[in-house]
Amino acid sequence: MKFLNGAMLRTLQFGSMALATGALVACGGGSGSGGPPVGTVSGTAAVGAALANASITLSCKNGSGSATSDASGVYSATFAFDGPCTITATGGGITIHSFAAGAGTFNVTPLTELLLDYIAGQLGTTVSGLLSGISSNASFQSALSNGTVIANAQAAVAKLINDTYAIELSSSSFLTVSFTSSGADADLDTLLAADAITANGQPVASLVSAAQAAGTAAPISGGNNGGGATGGTGGSGGTGTTTK
Repeated sequence: MKFLNGAMLRTLQFGSMALATGALVACGGGSGSGGPPVGTVSGTAAVGAALANASITLSCKNGSGSATSDASGVYSATFAFDGPCTITATGGGITIHSFAAGAGTFNVTPLTELLLDYIAGQLGTTVSGLLSGISSNASFQSALSNGTVIANAQAAVAKLINDTYAIELSSSSFLTVSFTSSGADADLDTLLAADAITANGQPVASLVSAAQAAGTAAPISGGNNGGGATGGTGGSGGTGTTTK
């Protein structure tokens, strides 16, 4: 039996490596798994006081995640998902909601609950309908991931609070702003003192009704039929029956 010379051996080894690599790619190996990308959603859950040790659940267009907030109400969840996501924080007998357009910082407060009321009004649905439809309704998904719609809705909620309680929020970007004692935290304390937030962390019923009415008066194009999201700013709205 003759031994292979060095050049021929190297050629055969290279060919074997190429075949192995080709087989790995064909079998779906490597980094491309075909699933949603991994990202991190974080923020602060608070109702005036921090919502400490709260259960945070995220339900997304694709994927879901969970976390537990710390003593300061801060949470962080890293998981595979396609946004947007709805966020539910539950702790101490309090349940409040928010949403995340994608990866990044997204708070969970009575203001974000009110923001969902406003956007639900724009979409011709309720908060419950918005939360349950996030994985299947294209119109809901579009609205909750559209930066212009979100910014306009936050501005409308801030205006509603100013018109109703003569309280000017430190920032209209309350969904994503970093919490500080003189900023977002102080805003919630001021709203509590004005009885705009109830003991269970919810905006008062009259404020919820006004937010829903204001949203209804500024509908997002396409409504709940899956069209594009191009909603404008709304007025202060009126009062009516609260339906969550």
